[in-house]
Amino acid sequence: MNVTEALYVAFVGLAGISMGSLVVLMLGHLMNEHWFAPIRAEVEAAALMIPLVLILGIPVAIGIEQLFPWVSERSGLPPARALFLSPGFFLMRSALYLLVCFGMAFWLIRTRHVRRASAVGLGLLTPIMSFAAYDWVLSREPHWWSSLFGFAFGLAQVLAALAGAILVNFLKPDPASPRRMASLERALLTLALLTVWTWFAQFIIVWLANLPQGAEWYLRRSDPWDLRLLTVSSLLILGAIVVLVPSGVSRAAMIGGSALVLLYHGIHTLWILQPMVTFSWLGIGLIVGMICLWIAGFILVMKRRPSYAEEAAAEP
Repeated sequence: MNVTEALYVAFVGLAGISMGSLVVLMLGHLMNEHWFAPIRAEVEAAALMIPLVLILGIPVAIGIEQLFPWVSERSGLPPARALFLSPGFFLMRSALYLLVCFGMAFWLIRTRHVRRASAVGLGLLTPIMSFAAYDWVLSREPHWWSSLFGFAFGLAQVLAALAGAILVNFLKPDPASPRRMASLERALLTLALLTVWTWFAQFIIVWLANLPQGAEWYLRRSDPWDLRLLTVSSLLILGAIVVLVPSGVSRAAMIGGSALVLLYHGIHTLWILQPMVTFSWLGIGLIVGMICLWIAGFILVMKRRPSYAEEAAAEP
C-alpha cells in the first residue's frame, strides 16, 4: 500500500466516523434527549473533529491522480458523468461536504433550538453523505452507479459512530449505568441488523439485475485475500448481533458488542476501499498515525465539552 492509498483509507474512515457522529447527534435531538444523553458528549466531540479531517484530506487531494482513474483517463464515461467527475469540481464538492458538516455541528452545539436545527441538518446531511460515498468510494470504479450504495455506506458510518460513542462511554472512569444505556443498546442492534440487510440487498440487486459493472465491482473484491476480509467482517458483525440480542443490558455485553461492531466496520471498509492492494508497514503506520492523531484531538475536545452528567443520570 503506497502512501497516498494509506492516507486515503484513513481519510475516508475518519470522515465517515465524524459525519456519522453528526447523524447520531441529530437523531438523538429529534427522538428523545433522555436515551441520548449518556453519549451526547462523545458524539459532539467526534462531530467537531471534521476540521481535522479536512486538513488530513489535503495530501489525499494532492495525490488524487493515484486514487481515481477518471482523473487521467476520461474515455468511456458518459458526458454528464465525465463533467461531474472533473477534478476541480470533485475537490470543491469534497471540501463543501466537510465544511457544511462542520457548520452544522457547530450550529447544533450553540443553538437552543436543537430539534429544529437537527431537522434541517438531517435534510442536508442525507444527500451530502450519499454524494460523498459516491465521490470518495464508488467513483474509484466510475462506470457503475448505485443509488443504494450511498445509503448503505452512510448507514455503516452511523453504526460505527454509535458503537464508538458507546464504547468510549463505558471506558470512561464514570460511565453511565447499563440500565440508562438500554435504548442505545437496542439502537445499536437495530442499526447492525439494518446495515447487514442493506449491504445484502445491494448485492442481491446487482445479482438479480445482472448488471455487468456491478458484477465487476464485486469480482474485483473476490480474490482469496479479499474473501478472507469479507469472511472475517461478516463473522464479526454476526458475533456483535449475537452478543447484543439477549434481553437485558450488561456492561460487558455492550463493550463487547460495540468493539465487535467497530472491528467489523474497519475490516469491511478495507474490503470496500482496497481490493487487491499489498499492505506495507509504512502504509499501516500512516493509517495508525492518522487514527491516533484523530483520537488525540477527540480527547482534547472531550475535555472541553460538558459531560451532561445530570441528564445521563436522570430517569427517562
